[in-house]
Amino acid sequence: MAIISLINRKGGVGKSTISINLAAGLATRESRKPNSKPVLLIDMDDQLSATITAMGGGFDQAFVPVITAENNYPTALANGYGATDSLIIDSLIPRKREEKVKLFKTNKAAMEGLEAQLKTRDEAAFQLTYFLEPIVNDFAHIIIDNPPSAGMLPMNSLVASTHVLIPIEPDGLSLIGLADILRMVENVRATTNPDLQVLGIIPSRFRMVRRQAQDVIGDLEKLYGHLLLPYIKDLAEISSATTAGYDVFSWASESSQSYRCFSNLVDAVVGKLGDA
Repeated sequence: MAIISLINRKGGVGKSTISINLAAGLATRESRKPNSKPVLLIDMDDQLSATITAMGGGFDQAFVPVITAENNYPTALANGYGATDSLIIDSLIPRKREEKVKLFKTNKAAMEGLEAQLKTRDEAAFQLTYFLEPIVNDFAHIIIDNPPSAGMLPMNSLVASTHVLIPIEPDGLSLIGLADILRMVENVRATTNPDLQVLGIIPSRFRMVRRQAQDVIGDLEKLYGHLLLPYIKDLAEISSATTAGYDVFSWASESSQSYRCFSNLVDAVVGKLGDA
């Protein structure tokens, strides 16, 4: 069982898209096993992009009750309660499978104040860890999508996680940002979660035709080659699937570049987890 946080202090690098499709791909794999357990997707970003997409995206209003729930995840977390079944619902992904990725009912207004509330609690960085204790063994994997920051919400995620994935857009500043993230992870390992592992780095929104992207990928291979995972290309079909509230595996044909990108990523993650 793995708890995987997707972390980057920069926005727009594809964290939510990767979170959704990784969760959908892992859920599909798990559903083929006897006595399988579901996959849980946790949305720690107050924009709730992962939740909205997983509940139908911009073409469907099914997400509205999920992001305005009175009994919701951020309120329970902020008040020091444990997670319960009453907070957990089925998402709509994977669209082509009966077994769905699970989500917490949430509330956008409550999410916007969550970081400030967590800072007031004793052992502030451990609140997500404590919250998940009652349910953590009910899931095969837990995927956590995080906001683009180095604040208390990503810190809670890292303290609660077993593994970290780092999506980066291969541009001129990405190597500097990557070094900052790796220092953040090392600080968590040294102070609160010594078992935390970097599962990999995912070059995202990648266009090989860009000379700068090629140069950055070359530098990444030299410095972090052992951590590099399959690239996620900057493809219109991936964006279309996300907007429509679909996982790529349900939206695209198996022969398409977008399907292969995420299939290769899921295979690599499963292989690194030793769960093949």
